[in-house]
Amino acid sequence: MKNKKPSVFVRFINIVLSIVQIILGLFIVLKLFGAAKVPFVSWINSLADPLLNPFKGIFDPVTFSGQYVLDLSAVFALIVYSVIGYILIKIFGSIGKG
Repeated sequence: MKNKKPSVFVRFINIVLSIVQIILGLFIVLKLFGAAKVPFVSWINSLADPLLNPFKGIFDPVTFSGQYVLDLSAVFALIVYSVIGYILIKIFGSIGKG
């Protein structure tokens, strides 16, 4: 049995999913530690906003020790995008093997 490489579409989904996960992960960490509004943080926020809009307001942010803010809506968005990406990879990966 030969090992087949993943299709171009599966690789594309992997790349897009990885980029989304990195953006949302950075957003969560930067917000958690209260990063200053420097250009890099503003850039990450502007990239994350369209990804987070469908999830805004689902959960209230949680504050720890009065200064650390965990945006649960962003964590939920990260989980949802990861699950959707995983499902798409499984679907298109199995199509490519057939």
